[in-house]
Amino acid sequence: MLRYIQPSGDEVTLDFLLKSTETKDFLTQLRRADMGPATILNYIKNMIRFVQYLKTHLNLVAADADFYRKCQAYIDLLTEEQKASVAHYMAHSTAVANKYYRMKPLEFVVATANLLNSLSRDSAEDGARAEKRRRVEEEVSSPTPDLDVFLQAFPVGITGQPPNKTQRAKAGFPTDRVFYDKWRALQYSKREQHLLSKFSRCAPTAAKVAKVIEAEGWTANHPRPEDIIAKWRPLSRAQAQSDPAIIRGVTRQKWSGLAVKDFGGQKGVVATKAFGKGSILCDFHGKVITGAEGREMAEMQDELGHLFFFKHGSEEVCIDAETFPCECHPSLETKGRLITHSKKNFNVQPRHCVVKLQEGDRDVLLFQATKDISKDEKIRFNHSIKKRSFRGEEEELEWLDD
Repeated sequence: MLRYIQPSGDEVTLDFLLKSTETKDFLTQLRRADMGPATILNYIKNMIRFVQYLKTHLNLVAADADFYRKCQAYIDLLTEEQKASVAHYMAHSTAVANKYYRMKPLEFVVATANLLNSLSRDSAEDGARAEKRRRVEEEVSSPTPDLDVFLQAFPVGITGQPPNKTQRAKAGFPTDRVFYDKWRALQYSKREQHLLSKFSRCAPTAAKVAKVIEAEGWTANHPRPEDIIAKWRPLSRAQAQSDPAIIRGVTRQKWSGLAVKDFGGQKGVVATKAFGKGSILCDFHGKVITGAEGREMAEMQDELGHLFFFKHGSEEVCIDAETFPCECHPSLETKGRLITHSKKNFNVQPRHCVVKLQEGDRDVLLFQATKDISKDEKIRFNHSIKKRSFRGEEEELEWLDD
């Protein structure tokens, strides 16, 4: 039937919904063909079912009301043609046939009887479909609240359940699953972001993600631990500037997963847990001074010690961790200043970031893992600059993802 209406082209379009003349012509040709009445009726019924499927599968009530009405008009057309076909064959099998076609063969009458039996079997089903269509038409004819109104009535959060069918109907919303499914999708996204926020500083593990999910009490509609591991990415510079975990670490100098250890008279830092590549371990903490001030201090020392020079744009900057203790944490020995140098075996790299603290912006150097770090592994970084080559060769610090 579709090929008759659309004689050319490789892909079937939905333009047939507007071709009532071609549809009627096709059905007229069927009546003239040497086919049994049940076969012709099946052509019409199958087309009706196909268009009904389009309406249901594409969820046209909410998605495209105009297209929905076109589908319904086409179904009504086919229904009228169905009635015409029945009337056509009834005229050849009742009183009209006895009066004008008394010698019609018996098999013609049997075919007509089969057609009528088919109609009677479908009557109850057709009645149910008609009632369902009536309800759908009422929903289309009345204004449908949009998703924003639905979300105002049923706000989405990381806790709670989606509104059930009774709640949706009571609030005046459609009883189909369109808004329901969108609500669940939004909650899933919020829960995903919530889980990722728990691991902004360090790469997650399956066990830790599962522990957070269990603590939240989620039993459905949440990402799996392996999904969060796959989604996790190291903090960008912009994200690190205002990340709560980074701000807490810089402010309080309590970086979890690190410990100070004595290595034969020299202090160093070791990992007390595993860190994934891209994790932020701590900061190189100290007073921010100008490059000129740092140079003056360096000239009075044999080694650069706990001075770290870098460029912030065109400006020369120095982190002075040589002065101990620092002004902001007089009672703490900050871990970042004790991380030792290694040109070949380094496992972290300093990344410049302007952290947005309550008292104002501050230049800091964050140590970011360049590879996976095992528990009890010593933390090292490559300082890059030696005293004998110190002539303004400040390091350009960029993020791994830049």
